[in-house]
Amino acid sequence: MDRLEAIIEGDYQAPVRDPFDIDTDRLFGGISGVPSPAEEFALGYGLTFRRTYAKLTAPYILAFAPPPKPSAPNPGPWAAVGEKSLTMDLELELAGEAKLGFNRINTLWFVVALMRLKMALPIKMPVLSDRPFRTVPENTERANVFPVEVQLQQLLTAPVTKPSNADFEWLRDNLSAAAELMKDPVFNRSFQTLDGGVHSQNAGAGIVIAWASLETLLRPGNARITERVCRALAAYLNDPGPERDRAFTYIERCYAARGGAAHAGTPPEAEQLQTAFRLARLALLRSIERRERPDIEVLLQGWRTKSVA
Repeated sequence: MDRLEAIIEGDYQAPVRDPFDIDTDRLFGGISGVPSPAEEFALGYGLTFRRTYAKLTAPYILAFAPPPKPSAPNPGPWAAVGEKSLTMDLELELAGEAKLGFNRINTLWFVVALMRLKMALPIKMPVLSDRPFRTVPENTERANVFPVEVQLQQLLTAPVTKPSNADFEWLRDNLSAAAELMKDPVFNRSFQTLDGGVHSQNAGAGIVIAWASLETLLRPGNARITERVCRALAAYLNDPGPERDRAFTYIERCYAARGGAAHAGTPPEAEQLQTAFRLARLALLRSIERRERPDIEVLLQGWRTKSVA
């Protein structure tokens, strides 16, 4: 009761948080938007997924009277306005040094971004903690807990599906190769462009960003851009034959939707937006699986000769 009264009066001083060195101590990222594949799933490189539960609630609180002094809260009554939340069923631990070429926080970010790429789900890492989330309630005031990805705006860039164990196994098996490709400035820029596109304010901006990611990856040059991008992408994602020819026609129509959004302000349809993101994801995933960035001239030569590029 004394503590509550001190808080109300603005005189309460919280205890000092536990010592924490972000460069050496264990890190735990709470992940929303995806269930845990198991009670525990090891990725390697000091990274482990574990099942957990935490919920970040983000209401706007409307007060109607000023506080008695600056250090005190506004007195009630209050009203919650527009409450939204993010539920975290999965945590990702990083123990020891970062081993993938990133600093420790960006190591966690990269794993989550790779999950977004592979699973096409609105996955976020809202909160970072210095301890497992299940132990935070033991002493909430001494725990070091930080907000990370708390944006509530996110485009729906694919139909919602349930991830499988195979998705997590792919992540484990391709994590090192993907991190190595991030050393290539072109792949890095394409990857980060697409990853940021899910936070676009509207579908028109989103479709432009998805195609910008593809253009960055393929580097079509300044002439005959539509033809070169669409042929190269069809050749990259399809084997020679009628299916590849049909894919080119389809990709060309999708690219036209991007032009309408960029030059005429025409909002794309949901399917056009999702197709743009699906094509960009497939191209980046193929790059990771092949362990190399695509060469547009090789792809176009394969298109002309109807051979495998």
